Amino acid sequence: MPAEQLEKYKKWLSKEPQIGDKYVIIDAKWLEHWKRFVGLEESHEQVVTDPGEIDFTKLAVHSKDNHPQNIQLRADAVEGNDYTFIPYELFENLLETHKKNGTEIVRKAVKQGNYFDAVIETFLIPLRLRESRAANAKCRQIYRSRRTKLEDLKKTICNEFNILETSNHYLYASTNEQGSNWEVIDEPFDAVLEDIDLIKDAYIIYESKPLAIRSANSSRTLYVQGLCGLTNLGNTCFMNSALQCLSNVPELTKYFFDDEYREHINRNNPLGMKGDVAQAYGELIHEMWSGKTSYCAPKSLKHNVARYAPQFSGYAQQDSQEFMSFLLDGLHEDLNLVKQKPYVEKKDDDGTLDDAALAAQDWEYYRKRNQSKIHELFHGQIKSVVQCLTCQTKARTFDPICFLSLPLPNKKKIRTYKIDYVRINGQIKSYHIKIDEHSRVSNLVDAFCSRFQPKEKKTNQEKPMDIGDQSESKDAAYPDENNEEDDEEDLTKAADFDGHQPKPDYILSAEVYNHRIHLQYNDNTPLTRILDRDQVVFFEVPDPITGEKKENILMPCTFREGNYRQNFGLPIYLSVPRKNCTGKHVQDALQKVIGNFLPLSSVKSSDKPLYTASLQTSQNYHQQLKLLSNYLDEPIDFGRMNVELVVEVSSTVVDLYKKQQEDRREEDEKNQRLLTENNNRKDGQPKRVTTLLDCFRYFTTKETLSDNDLWSCPNCKQLKKATKKFDLWLLPKILIVQLKRFNYTRYYRDKIDTFIDCPLRELDLSQFVLNSSEKSTAKYDLIGVSNHMGGLGGGHYTAHAKNSVDRKWHSFDDSYVSDISEDSVISKAAYVLIYQQKTQTN
Repeated sequence: MPAEQLEKYKKWLSKEPQIGDKYVIIDAKWLEHWKRFVGLEESHEQVVTDPGEIDFTKLAVHSKDNHPQNIQLRADAVEGNDYTFIPYELFENLLETHKKNGTEIVRKAVKQGNYFDAVIETFLIPLRLRESRAANAKCRQIYRSRRTKLEDLKKTICNEFNILETSNHYLYASTNEQGSNWEVIDEPFDAVLEDIDLIKDAYIIYESKPLAIRSANSSRTLYVQGLCGLTNLGNTCFMNSALQCLSNVPELTKYFFDDEYREHINRNNPLGMKGDVAQAYGELIHEMWSGKTSYCAPKSLKHNVARYAPQFSGYAQQDSQEFMSFLLDGLHEDLNLVKQKPYVEKKDDDGTLDDAALAAQDWEYYRKRNQSKIHELFHGQIKSVVQCLTCQTKARTFDPICFLSLPLPNKKKIRTYKIDYVRINGQIKSYHIKIDEHSRVSNLVDAFCSRFQPKEKKTNQEKPMDIGDQSESKDAAYPDENNEEDDEEDLTKAADFDGHQPKPDYILSAEVYNHRIHLQYNDNTPLTRILDRDQVVFFEVPDPITGEKKENILMPCTFREGNYRQNFGLPIYLSVPRKNCTGKHVQDALQKVIGNFLPLSSVKSSDKPLYTASLQTSQNYHQQLKLLSNYLDEPIDFGRMNVELVVEVSSTVVDLYKKQQEDRREEDEKNQRLLTENNNRKDGQPKRVTTLLDCFRYFTTKETLSDNDLWSCPNCKQLKKATKKFDLWLLPKILIVQLKRFNYTRYYRDKIDTFIDCPLRELDLSQFVLNSSEKSTAKYDLIGVSNHMGGLGGGHYTAHAKNSVDRKWHSFDDSYVSDISEDSVISKAAYVLIYQQKTQTN
């Protein structure tokens, strides 16, 4: 491709969004494939095929309304994994060479919070326009930008239901999901939807008569203080979970409920939020602990937080710990008693002070700039020591903390990878292989092949596994006692085992997307780049793929339905000469194997051909599709162009093929169910449970930093490998512990759902505290848990908390509050834990 065209692409892809710019939400895998195809990213594949049509159907929510403004992105889609953004100008350029399937998802860059930075608005606000407040009134679902003016919304509802705009009509929004309670949302003329914070899928009406607005004060029912649910304002379960945990910290809630916080508001702190967040939180606590309502809507707090932290605006799912961290930091700065923060220069550790003196000095430095109720309750201090492995020089720091983020022990995490194995003889079968996810593709291939060896003959000679930045010392200290890889099924004893034993050198591993080869893996590809939704296919090939350059090359072949021109089934590879190849060579290779993969012999002969093959060539990034029969004597230069075979198959053959594949799928599902039942029986055997103390022990174990995290040694005067160790020094009254259940890499996002046994009472941390004067206060009781259930994209947050009034545990699921037994407080979903020091227990 011409250099100037590549530069044009790079400029578009690196463009910073400006307010009003249009972007298209596009399939991340398609864009990744296209970048390799045009040469924007390096590829190790022999042949990089064209990515094909741009498919929007897998990203969009299926709806009868195909108006571009109402096309919604799937709620469980994850940015970077499922989708990404490209400028509209690039999309228009792509349409010149690629077809599209479905309506494109167009979004604009909008103003972010109180600032003038621009952010691409991924999710639009869902609204339900209703003709009137009557329950049987006509209703229409719409989606609008958060920057939509209320005046424009008024025009939309009037046009939809033929209502005349008059001065005595007002816009009303429902404050509950049933549409039985309403509030006026008419604001100043230039107000936008972002200014009013509606509940998710709010009903909107336009009426003249005054509507009854729900008021908690009008109810005579009394509730236990604090047992107040929080309305979901649109994917705000993360916020509700965090708020319920903090609401049940007795000393913090008393501070706000008694209005003590008001005299501490620091409106001039440049690091704060002018007291707005503190005031909104105080008002929410008053409502939650009034005892007059069973639920309320935290709209004012969400609105004020979003003004200063735009990542929490809109309707995208967020992280409860990140919200809790931001809120506590914001409350701390809004209520900081230090009005003028002095400049404090922190001195480096020169080794002259002992631990106690250095810790006290650093703590005093911190207190000169930070004094608040949040600091008093939540802030502690940890010691960290970094030591050079070359000269043994040490450096100590004593840092303040508000959270402790604990990694989970046994970083060797076993994942199950589904493999579709395509043999040369046409047999296709699915297998499920368990392996450490920090391995590489070559390890997965080896593990797959070893499953076809009798277990007694199996050797455990594995290739070295690159496990990134994991500490060898930590992994050695916490070996995996429950080795799931040893529980694998012996495939040689399967009923359909025919003696075939795959060999690693004869397996080509690839990812298939939309029934085409999307990516060929190389041996060193980390398994963490493979997502759960990726289709991994192992192709048996006739010649070894390793060693010297072979005489033959593997050419991808895609099957397509002749009537609908849609791809189907799994692709295959044809082995053709690398040099002096002609269309006749390709035709011979296809005829030799196609009967193994398509049921041609089962179809009655007819005048129409059962299939038609075409060569799809891409040279200088221009595609051409030509019948193979017209290419028989022409040479094919694999060095100058990308070549793929496309075989259009008659509907009769396609229907029979799909029937066979459905039978195969049902058989695979049956076998998988039997395997799952067998594994469940094994799971019933006692296994060692990981405890919270194990996590603390793992956190405080010395680790060797990776090569990507070298330390600048003051003695060696250069970057050096080093060790690092953490210890607790000052313990906070309220200890917040985050269990690091989420793994994020550029290619892979994963959640660890291991059950961690966390004590409800008497958590004793004295063994991890270096400061002897703190050991007597090292016992804690649990008072709150933020839970995360489900996957990363479509997960849900709840909270379990112990109420200080009735002293019972309760479950908070948005607006729903229920009792919960102590045995059910801790589960695999436990994510953030709130512990209260024993001396502070009420």
